[in-house]
Amino acid sequence: MNKGLATLTIVDAEKAQKLLDRYGQAQNGRRRPPKQQLQLLGRSVTLTKSRNNPPDEFLLRSLEEEEAARVQRIPRLIASTPTKLQRSFAISSFSCGLWDYLGQHAVFVDYFRYTRQGTMLFGKTSLNISMPAYGRYPELEIQYDYSSIHGSVYLGKSSSPTVTISLETAPRLYEITSLLGDVSNPAMLAILMENMGLQNKKPAKSRIDSLGKTSDAVAATCFTYQFVLSQASHLQLILGLRKEREIPKLVSWNTSTIAPQMTYCEQLALFLSSLARKEIPYRLKYQLQMLVWNGILSPDKVTRLISTVVQFSQRVGEDVAVHCIQQLARKVQFAGPEADQADFELNILARFILDFADTGGWADGYLPYTRRSNPNGTWIHRATVTPLGIYLTGPHWESKNRILRRYADHTDFFMRVEFMEENGDSIRFEQDVSLDQIFQQRFKTVLQNGFFIGGRHFEFLGFSHSSLRSQSCWFMAAFTTESGEPLDARNIIRRLGEFSHIKSPARFAARIGQALSETVPSVDVGLGVVKIVDDIERNGRMFSDGVGTVSQSLIEKIWEKYAVRAKVKPTVIQIRFAGAKGMISLDTTRSGDVLMLRKSMRKFEAPEALNIEICGSGIRPLPLRLNRQLIKILEDLGVSERPLLALQQEEVDELRATAQSPILAANFLEKANLATSAMMPTLVRSLVRLQLNFLHDQFLRHMIELSVLVKLRELKYRARIHVPKGFTLHGIMDETGVLREGEVYCPIINNLTGKKEVLVGVNVAITRSPALHPGDIQLVNAVDVPDISPLNDLHNCIVFSQHGSRDLPSKLSGGDLDGDLYNIIYDERLKPKRVVEAADYPRIEAISLDRPVERSDIIQHFLTFMQQDQLGRIATLHQAIADQKPLGTFDEQCLRMAELHSTAVDFSKTGIPADIKRLPKNNRLRPDFMAPGPRVEIAETIELADVPTTSGDDDEVASYYRYYKSNNVLGLLYRAIDEHTFMKELQSSAGYFSSKNPDIFRSLWTYVQNEIAGFLWKHCTETARDIKEMQVDSSCQILVPLNLIHNSYEDNLSDIMYQYSPAPWASNITEIEVFIGNVVGKTHGQTKHQREASMNMRDGYERLVEFIVSQIRNKEAGREEALERSIACMALGLEDDGASGPVRRGRPQLMSFRWIAASVCLQEVERLQKSTRF
Repeated sequence: MNKGLATLTIVDAEKAQKLLDRYGQAQNGRRRPPKQQLQLLGRSVTLTKSRNNPPDEFLLRSLEEEEAARVQRIPRLIASTPTKLQRSFAISSFSCGLWDYLGQHAVFVDYFRYTRQGTMLFGKTSLNISMPAYGRYPELEIQYDYSSIHGSVYLGKSSSPTVTISLETAPRLYEITSLLGDVSNPAMLAILMENMGLQNKKPAKSRIDSLGKTSDAVAATCFTYQFVLSQASHLQLILGLRKEREIPKLVSWNTSTIAPQMTYCEQLALFLSSLARKEIPYRLKYQLQMLVWNGILSPDKVTRLISTVVQFSQRVGEDVAVHCIQQLARKVQFAGPEADQADFELNILARFILDFADTGGWADGYLPYTRRSNPNGTWIHRATVTPLGIYLTGPHWESKNRILRRYADHTDFFMRVEFMEENGDSIRFEQDVSLDQIFQQRFKTVLQNGFFIGGRHFEFLGFSHSSLRSQSCWFMAAFTTESGEPLDARNIIRRLGEFSHIKSPARFAARIGQALSETVPSVDVGLGVVKIVDDIERNGRMFSDGVGTVSQSLIEKIWEKYAVRAKVKPTVIQIRFAGAKGMISLDTTRSGDVLMLRKSMRKFEAPEALNIEICGSGIRPLPLRLNRQLIKILEDLGVSERPLLALQQEEVDELRATAQSPILAANFLEKANLATSAMMPTLVRSLVRLQLNFLHDQFLRHMIELSVLVKLRELKYRARIHVPKGFTLHGIMDETGVLREGEVYCPIINNLTGKKEVLVGVNVAITRSPALHPGDIQLVNAVDVPDISPLNDLHNCIVFSQHGSRDLPSKLSGGDLDGDLYNIIYDERLKPKRVVEAADYPRIEAISLDRPVERSDIIQHFLTFMQQDQLGRIATLHQAIADQKPLGTFDEQCLRMAELHSTAVDFSKTGIPADIKRLPKNNRLRPDFMAPGPRVEIAETIELADVPTTSGDDDEVASYYRYYKSNNVLGLLYRAIDEHTFMKELQSSAGYFSSKNPDIFRSLWTYVQNEIAGFLWKHCTETARDIKEMQVDSSCQILVPLNLIHNSYEDNLSDIMYQYSPAPWASNITEIEVFIGNVVGKTHGQTKHQREASMNMRDGYERLVEFIVSQIRNKEAGREEALERSIACMALGLEDDGASGPVRRGRPQLMSFRWIAASVCLQEVERLQKSTRF
């Protein structure tokens, strides 16, 4: 029989010796009984001093950190919690359902009940339900994140001891299976496991998607849960938790529970059949189904609304009706005891819809769904598949791809589908938890079978490379073209090109993905323009992998379609053309229209797709920002910590000064391109001139404060340190052959001066992200070229030599020239003291089949990639071990992980995942710079919450990792920034906001009134109201003013607030996040998904603001009455002192329009002053 062994590590040697003196056995050659026998969980425990294993250095350091943190907390703990409160309570059952009303009283409608003894635990970040195994039923765990709980937690009375919560998103379900199967007797189970040597093995824990077939529809769309306590006396104990900071608000409420007249499944079936019978346009059916699937209204209520919607649609048209249902979804509040029951009465919901019909004038207006003047965008519906449900949003404005352009009149038959966590995050690896049921059952079923919406069957189509990594893809429903040709997913793929020669599912999917990549069309060219040439190869290396050229006359035609407004026209462009992909660079030696493609660029034949589609270009040089991986390699290559700390401190000092100096704040906004379309830098400078402090206004203060905090957290949690002497640029090959081995040509257009500069220097550092191997940073000579060289016509790129034994790009994290970005650093302080040989991993051949690739093969590749993509896990573990090993990134384990990381990078193209068995043993010790930070809370003030953001079983997950103080450069950089102190200093600085400060908007209005005294402007009031209260689409076209439809600038802003929320079917981000162009998120830092969403959101909002500003200035009429219109718009800002109407997720009053109007008005007043100056 195996004995249970464990190692106990105590950081204080004196305390450890005292423990051994009392409970330990002597080891001086012989054993003797302890002075006192230690008992643990009813078993005798023997303690002896370890002879073989010295204590882990990093474990000791983590224990020291924990002890120091504990000592700091003692005074606060004594003051706040004199006694330990009970957090775990027995329950006899739980139910899932909805709030409804009997008269004016809120009641819980029980649609699904799970009757079984269990335990409710109020953890640090979540409410956790645990139900032990019973008979054939396995052990269950259910986790309800506090961040998902809407409103209060309602506690019943002693006669009905219940706990009721409403959620914004569904909970997480787990099943725990004993290693010995159905052994229900705990004592017998313990004996059997000990006899079989399994006593230290954890039971198998799996994420599940259902509690049973009868619960599926209920759990997916009903977000109210009720738990019945086993003891009524526990109600008071739970109420005692109300002072705990992390616990949601607890409220006593005499909750009544009723049974429904019709089961939820019966309601849902009746709704779907009613929807199918009615002659309703698809887009309207989509919105009605969204109300049900998103849990906004019950199927019964929506079924009874259908007739009203049909009548309404016939009166006002499809577009208005669709828009109306979208607004209804946002106006409906959460049902519950704190809501007004009248808002949920059927006649009130119907009246909300019918009110739109009373305004009239629809024939003269347009809505977002009818005006598509922007040729590169279209409205697309979106579905999010989670472990429990399918949630619908949109339509959202999206950039087109080749397929959407080809079938522009049928875009409603295409849908973007994401596979996400319940809260909208990516589903991530969980330690000791199997996700097989989620991926290989739940998600696979959706991918194989599709789903029905509005009577249309949507099925899997494909995915682009970027969407694969973001766990999203495209679905489509079959349709018939104008010529009568029926098209489904299989037919569309066949029409894309010739793929029969491709036997690898991963490569087949990648080729389809070329047609699904977001691109901008430019010019059509004939096949006679295209020249196919051989690649430059040597020693089995390809120096021209993915790069071609374009003639002067052809690139000028491209410029007429692309980058029309750009001051600097790109000379290097990333393209998709027919079946080819890669970079093209300007070649002025070629006459006429010539597009030269290399064989490495051609992936398949597509003779019908002859438009040069653009993915990116070198319009401007991108700034260089370091990251943790690069910094660690630089440290290991001999770069001192001092310049890195200095560069970071320069940025921190600049951020600190930004929040205290209005002029520096304006400069910061301008430099970071934040709120520039709304002219906020100019506004802040104008306020300085008028001796008004922008910090005295809450909205402007939040604008600066949050912008600064986002940048500060990028430094602290991602080490994104800006290197002024560095750039990030697309790489191409020297077509002339003038560059020698180890040389690069780097021509740059200076963003400030507009002049061309050529970087010249010896041993300049060059790299590419992601970099894990110490050889991923190399030194090169940056040189100029002769005046007569055609390379002089290029700019904003890095030109690599075609000479040598190995191409340089492949030495930099396995790069190539089909669109990769490279980092070049010419700061002498950051030059590595040594350079090592680059990694040279064997090429991995893609998995190929001995038959044609089928749709099911591509689906399986998508699933396998989602489940086995270990890129982030490998990088994270590499970061931890590199910090702990004396050799850093040179350590054998780190070198092995660098190779595994390279395999993981290519997984999408090869179908071969990294072998996680080769990863080092899981390390529960982490450097402090990897610890999660506080959550940002945006309300009346911007605060950093102390509550940890870890989700899951609190006691287990929150303590899974231990953090120690890192003595390496990343630890020094991390601890050099104290965001709590920074924010306190920021918010206590002189001249900061106070209730005693004047209202600067009214002060500004007074100034404007004085300057335009006697100036007539009130005749523009209605025009101004129309400008503020108009509906526009993302192509920035005027649509319908408020006197035609109850919509407004705020509704457009609201659309963006929902669209870019992590869970847009459940909640929205804040106005200030949209205004500064950053989705802050609910954790210590932005996820990759949120960073990408921020970029798209910023572009969309800037287009909206630019359009609004043009309307205020009346640009189309030559700025006629621009001053009068701007004054009238600013006057509307005075009305914003009132509260906005309620919306579903509690959207507060929106304040951005008044400041946009004020900024325009001040500029127009200044124009008036200049024109009337004597």
